Amino acid sequence: MSDLSELQRRAAGITRRYEAAFGIAPGEDWIVFKLQEELGELTQAYLAATGRSRHRVEAAGSPERLGQEIADVVGFALALAERLGIDAGAALEAKWLRYEAEP
Repeated sequence: MSDLSELQRRAAGITRRYEAAFGIAPGEDWIVFKLQEELGELTQAYLAATGRSRHRVEAAGSPERLGQEIADVVGFALALAERLGIDAGAALEAKWLRYEAEP
């Protein structure tokens, strides 16, 4: 069990409440679509914060907005992992953190 396991479980619980509140059929498809939407919003916030969008973000507010969008992407990714029975922490260690051992 990874350090992310508890966050995965909690994120999945939030998506289940979201499904109930908005009449969404339970399943993984809508989470994948929502994850894509949130990634688009993160991209938009990043481009605005770096001055490469027609939408400008005040400098004081941009780190907070970027943080919120990153949280949405991470939250939906963790919820999807939980729904699919994937230990996101173990997957991250196997895929990414193995490079820490390389010179």
